[in-house]
Amino acid sequence: MVTVPSWDAFAQLTALADRLRGQIGHVATRYEGAIIAAAFIRQRMGLAGQTLDEAIGFVDKSVMKTRLRRAGIPVAGHQVVTRVGDAATVAKTLGWPLVLKPRKGFASVNTHIVASKQELAEYEADGIFTRPVPASPFYRGEPAFAGLAHQPDGIVVEQYLQIAEEYHIDGLWLGGKPVYQIPGLYHLPPLKGMSSPLLGSVLLESTYGVGAFLADLATRAGTVLGMRTGFTHTEVMRTVDDRWYVGEIAARPGGGGIQQAIGFAYGIDVPTIHAQLACGAQPQVRLDPRPGYVGWCGPAVPSGRVVHVASREQLVAYPGVLDATVAIAPGQMGGPTGSGLWGGLAGYTWLHGDSAAHVLSTMGAAAARYQVGVLRPVAGARS
Repeated sequence: MVTVPSWDAFAQLTALADRLRGQIGHVATRYEGAIIAAAFIRQRMGLAGQTLDEAIGFVDKSVMKTRLRRAGIPVAGHQVVTRVGDAATVAKTLGWPLVLKPRKGFASVNTHIVASKQELAEYEADGIFTRPVPASPFYRGEPAFAGLAHQPDGIVVEQYLQIAEEYHIDGLWLGGKPVYQIPGLYHLPPLKGMSSPLLGSVLLESTYGVGAFLADLATRAGTVLGMRTGFTHTEVMRTVDDRWYVGEIAARPGGGGIQQAIGFAYGIDVPTIHAQLACGAQPQVRLDPRPGYVGWCGPAVPSGRVVHVASREQLVAYPGVLDATVAIAPGQMGGPTGSGLWGGLAGYTWLHGDSAAHVLSTMGAAAARYQVGVLRPVAGARS
């Protein structure tokens, strides 16, 4: 095993690439935070795959949105600042509220909605922008989790959109063309969902209606950013005044329970395809659509020590449940980093129904069946 101090340690990455030259044929990563580093090593070694310029377009949110806007893809207005307080100047152009987030962030991590200049000052005085975001052991040291005031690449200050619905579109690309673009609808926009009792989404039809529109928009966005071979996960928002915006597009499969939902709905083994692509293999992919609609959900685990959670056998015993996982056990700590899953969920349940609305309507009950019980910590007491 070889380690580097950070994914931006380009001197060490250069030395590593030079040391490994001629010994390996492929460079791959499953971690979004290492995409630029992987591309740098790949390019230094003269290997095929995503280039450094392409990787930057998928990771750096400012570069991404600038390239998309120039190509006519609708995105929220934004500017980059180096100090949190400079957001007040940006508001003169974009107005209040504003969204503040890391330039190289992901998955709604460290994203803040600020309503006014006064609220910005209050947040600064309270230290909200200097405190790190809680992170599981895997993410400790990841710059995106550092306080916004300490972001090494600057802060994206973005126009706030009043979102009515948020969608995700998950694509597989081979040779610059999408093999599929599978859309889905979140039960709540993720920024709201991260503070709600559950997270989830349902997959939609991709050949007609809003699904076809979303698939086309995601394809246009991926093409602009230079996707050739790999996965994309595109976020698209519809605002309350019925305007559509591409939020972000990542060069990776979707998180949460999305990959397995695609497997249930279309017979696609996303992790296996991901591994094949990492090795330079050409996967043979055939979609085998299952009748009906497939979704997934999971309940957030409250902060405190877990004292009870249902078993997988209990969760899968209900009609409409395809499968379920349980990621916590009594004795573990809850909260946003306890389980290691996105949003600190207790697990994932995959659901099947005869309509998207039906699947969405069953998510609350499916999440409640986890029966998560926690012993709340007492202020001043040891946990």
